[in-house]
Amino acid sequence: MKKNKKKISPGIVALYVILVIVVLYYLIPLLVMVSTSFKEESEALKKTWEWIPKPFTFENYVFIIDRYPFLRWTINSIIVTVGTVALTCFTALPAGYAFARLNFRGKNLLFTMCLLTIMIPFYAYMPQLYLLFYRLKMLNTYIGLMIPLSVNAFAIFLFRQFIVAEIPRDIEDAAKIDGCSYWGILFRIVLPLIRPAITTAVLFTAFKSWNYLMWPLVATSGDKVKTLPVGLAVNVFGVTTGIMHQPPYTIVMAGALLSIIIPVVLFIFLQRFFVRGIVTSGLKQ
Repeated sequence: MKKNKKKISPGIVALYVILVIVVLYYLIPLLVMVSTSFKEESEALKKTWEWIPKPFTFENYVFIIDRYPFLRWTINSIIVTVGTVALTCFTALPAGYAFARLNFRGKNLLFTMCLLTIMIPFYAYMPQLYLLFYRLKMLNTYIGLMIPLSVNAFAIFLFRQFIVAEIPRDIEDAAKIDGCSYWGILFRIVLPLIRPAITTAVLFTAFKSWNYLMWPLVATSGDKVKTLPVGLAVNVFGVTTGIMHQPPYTIVMAGALLSIIIPVVLFIFLQRFFVRGIVTSGLKQ
């Protein structure tokens, strides 16, 4: 007897075709960047494109590391990113738990107003924020870069939705009967159970802080606290000065590739928790 072969429906084929197109859409520019970063400038400007560099050179990376304080910029970005993530979790986690479990007057209104802050563009209040930090003498400081980026309504929303969707109230009720306070419930029960949501918030906040350009560009003026995107944009890419000698295309690609290595590695290790946090955060309202 012949075994019945499963027929692949046209809809499935169409989905795979769309998936391949989307992957290529994002992958090809990355491959072009990698290939160009290992080329000499004369080869990169040829009319005919070659994927494999001939000759293969590391001179662009050596030039950036030797010519500019790249290590200092990277350390600054790591400090600002880690601090921003810590401040975000420290403020957003209790707020998300309060919106999920506590009953108080005006809770829904306050939560709605919190979400509305996501719609306000940063450029609308950046001048006032700059004047505030100037009077507080917090410009050119790490904490001055961390605070504006740590106000994260999305993280509050994510924690609130995950707690509502994933943590039964019975566990917390049993803890209350045993005499556990709200802070005890938060740190002893809720915190270990929402690791996927925490990982998702950490990744979103870390990527935003690492790649953010506008506020660090305005709030810093020296290499002492200048972050990697600002250092590359001002010194390597030359995008902030109107008329400036365009840097070599290969050096620009090498600098761009160096700037994304740490975020990519972080995402690869934490992607499993990231996907679960996104999927489960919207199951219940």
